[in-house]
Amino acid sequence: VEKAEATLQNENMSDYSVDDECLVKLLKGCCLKNLQRPLQAELCFNHVIQSEKLLKYDHYLVPFTLFELAFLYKSQGEIDKAIKTLETARNNYKDYSMESRLHFRIQAALHLWKTTSS
Repeated sequence: VEKAEATLQNENMSDYSVDDECLVKLLKGCCLKNLQRPLQAELCFNHVIQSEKLLKYDHYLVPFTLFELAFLYKSQGEIDKAIKTLETARNNYKDYSMESRLHFRIQAALHLWKTTSS
């Protein structure tokens, strides 16, 4: 992932540059989350979310990033924040690649988390 990040920094800007950078940040955030480095993972996820308006093609990146961020919050015991983040991913984004797949995953997590927290 770090190699891809370095390659992107050395390339000339193109229409895909921001999209590619955000994809690498999402993947890096997922790796860091699984390596138990939550602060660094959250920084990567926030970078993708803040770049939302600059994305040209890969509009699925933000809702998928929100999904991963919600699981990060859940792992830190912030269940309410996690649920709110999942609901944002579900309600605020439409017509992106793999939308139904993500919606099934969101629904499953919300169902599980809401029954667990009550």
